[in-house]
Amino acid sequence: MSNHSRKKGAKKHTETHWIEFLRRIGEGRSANDICKNDTDMPAWRVVSEKLNKDANFASRYAMAMENRGQVYADKIAEIIDKVIEGTIDPNAGRVAIDGLKWTSSKLAPRKYGDVHRMEVKHETTYVDALKQISNEVEGVQIQATDDLREREEKATIQ
Repeated sequence: MSNHSRKKGAKKHTETHWIEFLRRIGEGRSANDICKNDTDMPAWRVVSEKLNKDANFASRYAMAMENRGQVYADKIAEIIDKVIEGTIDPNAGRVAIDGLKWTSSKLAPRKYGDVHRMEVKHETTYVDALKQISNEVEGVQIQATDDLREREEKATIQ
């Protein structure tokens, strides 16, 4: 019996199943591997539908993928140790490390990505900001004019 025919009549998955699915992702396994090889897990089609319909699940899935990126980054240290011990050829180690670095940067871009983005949230429009600056400058000018008049009056009185 193939995986697909076995899963076609599968029951609806409970929250416990989904938590286990996300745990396996977070431990470093791909969703493709889990969906194809674990008979207790849903088919990718079911996972995909849940990702599209359930924002909370999609957020938890994204976190599990970041954790998977961390697992891959940790594997780099293991490979380095094996290269140093001489159990892995340095060139093979380099290829594996490059692949893991790339994958980690895609799965956990905030930690391992090459580009660090800064998002700025504007609370007002640029026009409003310019008006505020203009009002502040105008207020300073009015205050300066008042100060100048006051000095002139004192000079005239004396």
